[in-house]
Parts: sequence; structure tokens; C-alpha cells
Amino acid sequence: MAIERIEPGTVEWDAFYANHIVRYRFAKDQLQSAESGKISILDAACGVGYGSFYLTQQLNCFITAVDRSDEALALANKNFKSEAIRFLKDDCHTLAAASLHGTYDAVISFETLEHLPYPEKFIDACYQNLHVGGKLIISTPNQLVTSPDGTINWDFHEKEYQPEELIVLLSKAGFTDVKLYGQQLTPIGLLRSQVRAELNTINSNPFIRLGRYIQKAFKGHSFGAVLPEQTEDFEIKSYSTAEDIKRLAEKGPFVLIAVCHKK
Repeated sequence: MAIERIEPGTVEWDAFYANHIVRYRFAKDQLQSAESGKISILDAACGVGYGSFYLTQQLNCFITAVDRSDEALALANKNFKSEAIRFLKDDCHTLAAASLHGTYDAVISFETLEHLPYPEKFIDACYQNLHVGGKLIISTPNQLVTSPDGTINWDFHEKEYQPEELIVLLSKAGFTDVKLYGQQLTPIGLLRSQVRAELNTINSNPFIRLGRYIQKAFKGHSFGAVLPEQTEDFEIKSYSTAEDIKRLAEKGPFVLIAVCHKK
């Protein structure tokens, strides 16, 4: 599997945008609860910038959004340029470019950790870029769900994490008050997922695919995503301990989210 970045105007955007934006909605809620005046946010590995843009529409904030991909940053500046966002090229292992603009009230980074060969360096860089008392909001796939047998199914993942591993990594860097959350399907999301799987099975039939090709060739019709995900398909739930998630095993949340502070 290799869908790691969604871009406006693509089938992948239509299919998976909801899955991604709910994490930024969660970040908005976390930051809004403590908001007092304009806050500074670092969005590490911002991709094409839609999440940073969403936050500027919801919060009184200025965001420094960094990514190492020139292509992603070009799309960000094309589609989500804002006076409240500074897009920069940077390496998450150092966040050196971001650090030139001071420290931040919050660092957010979604689905980044699993890509990095040196995750400790990234977490340390997040810590160094925060004010004392600043908040880190970070997500990563739950290995108990996404690779339970130890076989990573995503082409560009270096490592996937169990909940206790994520807590240890954050604690070693100096973060305190680590709270765990999990993104999972709601009942309607589970039903929609099951129906989608059935539809994809039907669409994989070579006769169906041939018929679609003929329709597209002669009518110029473009087929979109099959039953796109909706925001109501997902919920983010709080968990008291890592063990609570571990007991759920493959039935647990597919994404781990941690919220913690710089002491």
C-alpha cells in the first residue's frame, strides 16, 4: 500500500479526506480549550497544508507548517495559502528551519512518526521547539491493528507502535502528563466500511471493469471514490491506560493519538 498523501482534486482526496481531517478537528478541540489570545502552532509534516488551513479557520493562531517535500509545499501554497500560515521546507528529524522562528505554544504532527528512521530525534526536536508548558499532539498507526503479526503493510513505514511504546518514547524526551486517545470507526462507519469492501469486490470483477472502461472511453465519464468516508464514520476516544488499548488488540483504535506537555 502506498497512499500516504491526499491531494485536492483526486479520488483519494474524496475517499479519505474525512479520515484525516477528524484528527485536526481533535487538535482544534484540544487547543481551543486552553486558548487565550493568539497561539503559535508548528504543524510538522503538514503535507499539502489542508490541516493547517483548517486550524486557521477555527482558532486564533499563526501556524508554521513544515514538510520535506517540495511537491507537497507547492500544492500547499497553491491551494491553502493564508496570511496565518508560513509554509517551510524542513526535516522533521531536526525541525531546524522551524526553530528559526522561535518556540511554539503547540506542536502537532499526524501520521509522521512511523515514517522516520530516527524517531527519537524527531520527538526531541518537538520538545525543543515548544515553550515550557507547551502541548504536543501526535498520532501514529496502532500496530496492534495495522500490523498485528509484525508485517508492516505500508510501503513507507519504518516502524509502527504499540501504545506503551509511544508513551515510553514521549516520556524519554521529557514530555509529561501523556494522555492516550484512539481514532476508531463508529457503528455507521463500520457498516459503511463493510459495504465499501463489498462494492470494491464487485468493482474488481474484470467484466465490470471492462464495462466501466468502455463507458469512460466513449462518454468521457470519470468515476469517483466508492462510498467515500464521512466524518461521522470516525470517533476519537480517550483511554485511561495503554493496557486498555492493548486488551482490545485488533478490535481497538486503528490510530493512536497522544497529547502531552513540555515540563
